[in-house]
Amino acid sequence: MSHKNNPKRFALNMSAAQFTKFYIMHLLQVHQPMISEHFKGKFKALTKNWIPAPSTLLDTLHEMTEEGLLYRKEDYKSHDKKRQKVYWYYLTDQGKEEFDVLKKKYKILFEEQLQVLNQIMKDVYK
Repeated sequence: MSHKNNPKRFALNMSAAQFTKFYIMHLLQVHQPMISEHFKGKFKALTKNWIPAPSTLLDTLHEMTEEGLLYRKEDYKSHDKKRQKVYWYYLTDQGKEEFDVLKKKYKILFEEQLQVLNQIMKDVYK
C-alpha cells in the first residue's frame, strides 16, 4: 500500500474492492461455505450502513475464484426447497495463504487509521 496522499483512499487507504476481498477471506475462514446473500448480511452487520455494491461483490467473488483463492460449487440454497440454485463459496488453501499475507500487510494500515480516528475523537469530541 502506498502512503501517498490520495483523497479517495483516506479511510483505510484501500479501495472498496480491496476491503471486500479481504473481508470475504476472513468470513470464509470462520463461516465456510457462504453464498453472496450471506456476505451481504455480514458486511451490513459489520458496518451497519455499508455493503459492497452488488457488482463489486459479484466481481470480487468471480475474480477470487479465477485467481484460485476461492472454490465455488453450484447447489441449491436450501435442500428442502430445491428451487433456487446458488454458488456456495469456499476458501482454498491458496486463499488461506493469501489471507495470512494480507492480514499482516493490513494490520499496520488498520492500526495507523485507528490512531488517527482515536486522535480525532480526543481532539474534536473532547
